[in-house]
Amino acid sequence: MEDLIDRLGRLEDERAIVATLYRYGDALDHDNRQEFLECFTDDADYLVSMRVDAPNGFGYHGHEELGAYFDGHTHAPAAFHKHVTTNSLVTVDGHTADAQSYFLRVDSPAAGPAVVVAVGRYVDRFERGDDGRWRIRVRRCEVENL
Repeated sequence: MEDLIDRLGRLEDERAIVATLYRYGDALDHDNRQEFLECFTDDADYLVSMRVDAPNGFGYHGHEELGAYFDGHTHAPAAFHKHVTTNSLVTVDGHTADAQSYFLRVDSPAAGPAVVVAVGRYVDRFERGDDGRWRIRVRRCEVENL
């Protein structure tokens, strides 16, 4: 019975982590700053590397810098895009977890068809907070420009 409880707990943790991955894109696309910041620990690191034009990588540390990143990003209704996260592989180890996911960003211009403007991979380190919520502690965003 204990094995079943442990397996169920891992599945619930994995599902909560994937929900955080989805919540990130939804909050960014639809201008929900608080929900966006809740996806990250207070001292999170967000590191972006580019496969093409590699010297143009950048990063953010903590909620203040992540909030500035959010504020500088486009959101609906001024711009319509979707951050799509898929193929998530999650490994839980106690109160930490690792996740790797593919992502793509689809932009929908005012005229014409939607276009994929970026693809890549998120490599995330998660921590479970005292409130039980899983948050990203470190995100490496590996962008492969099209």
